[in-house]
Amino acid sequence: METSQGIFGRLGEKVLGWIALVIIVFIAIGIWQMGPERRGAVWQGIWTTTSWVAIAAGLPWSARLFMKRIMDVGSNWAALGLVGGFVAIDVIAGWILKGFPAGGWSWFFSLAALAVAGTYNYLVTEYLADQTGV
Repeated sequence: METSQGIFGRLGEKVLGWIALVIIVFIAIGIWQMGPERRGAVWQGIWTTTSWVAIAAGLPWSARLFMKRIMDVGSNWAALGLVGGFVAIDVIAGWILKGFPAGGWSWFFSLAALAVAGTYNYLVTEYLADQTGV
């Protein structure tokens, strides 16, 4: 069912899109004006974070290969083990790519990212379990 947003909804989308573009341009200019060492560190951080997000986003979809077998077990412990295993792999990948968190803010953002990844793992495995139809 499609809903009509009206002129204010579309205008809001346009304004938010332009604001996002301006923020991205300012960030790009800020990175461009940095020194070579700092710019390299920023790009390294962006690269490792993007790699971790790609791993964390793609990993739970591999459960499609063995979801029927887990559903046949019929135990919540099997599902907990699956999601827990995915979270453990996310932790290991983050530790390899980003290193051990050093300060308070680093711990905060690492735990927040892990909570989002764990929730995403749960939602994807629930979706795949529903698609299995067992």
